[in-house]
Amino acid sequence: MSETKNKKKNSYVGWIVFILIILGLTLPFHWSLDYGTVFPKEHLTFNKTFFTSEDVDNIIKRFNNASFIEKQAINQEPFVRKLMEKGIIWEDKED
Repeated sequence: MSETKNKKKNSYVGWIVFILIILGLTLPFHWSLDYGTVFPKEHLTFNKTFFTSEDVDNIIKRFNNASFIEKQAINQEPFVRKLMEKGIIWEDKED
């Protein structure tokens, strides 16, 4: 009976270690499912850990419908800055 409890306990410990490793590998990065890129986050959050082209399209739509001040605020968002650095999105300068 004691061996069964030890096996269960080891199984739980194994799963917890596995989950911690997965979190440790995914949490500090933004993973693009459509663009095939991975880049580090500025802060450890679950926000935009995995993103698709639909997420990028939503940011572009939000930017295009924003006022000048709102556009400046969007440009200061860490995720948007990273997308610009990676060349996934860019701002066209209209003359």
